[in-house]
Amino acid sequence: MLRNTVLLCVIVLICVPIVPSQTFPVAEGHIGFTVLNNEYGTDRQNSPGVQFGFGYNLVRNLRLVADFGAETHSTKIVWTKGKTASADSYQLLFGPELTLRNSPKVTPFFHGLVGVAFRNYAVPTGNWTCQPYGCYETSFSVARDTGLATAVGAGVDWHLTPMISFRVVQFDWLRTHLSRDSESFSPLQGQLPIVSGWQDNYRFSTGIILRFGQRGRRG
Repeated sequence: MLRNTVLLCVIVLICVPIVPSQTFPVAEGHIGFTVLNNEYGTDRQNSPGVQFGFGYNLVRNLRLVADFGAETHSTKIVWTKGKTASADSYQLLFGPELTLRNSPKVTPFFHGLVGVAFRNYAVPTGNWTCQPYGCYETSFSVARDTGLATAVGAGVDWHLTPMISFRVVQFDWLRTHLSRDSESFSPLQGQLPIVSGWQDNYRFSTGIILRFGQRGRRG
């Protein structure tokens, strides 16, 4: 999958015209929808969620990126009173991103990121709390996994206006090395996945980008 994504970016790069004097934004903020295909014990799960990012362009073809992702999915782990746990995943990553600004309309990019990853197993309590914006069921954590995370990825941005772009696709090969904070749970209530070594995860996302400021000069 990573090879196909890189190939797509290369094809786009070859096909777009060269515009040496193109301007570029000072910074870019991203918000979008993401799906994390993650290792969950011996099974793989697709976890939908949201992704936020911010990039500061040091020069025309290099930006520094901060990336945050949050995804969740249900599990078959049965806890007290028949309640099942959900697995909530989070990633906080930083690193450089190469931007290929050869076209005023399309920008392929490649990055290598490093940071931390978290996974939380939450069980509903059956109690509800109401706020002015709505009601929600409270939950408690039965275990947490924390560890190093690295990501190698690529994608393509399509510029709709000088201030707004559409992230057509972003793909990341996300490797995590998680460890559990506690092993104190009852096997009769549900077996948590064994965490050991590295986990190979794959993340796909799409969304909207806001562009701030302008550098460079027009041709």
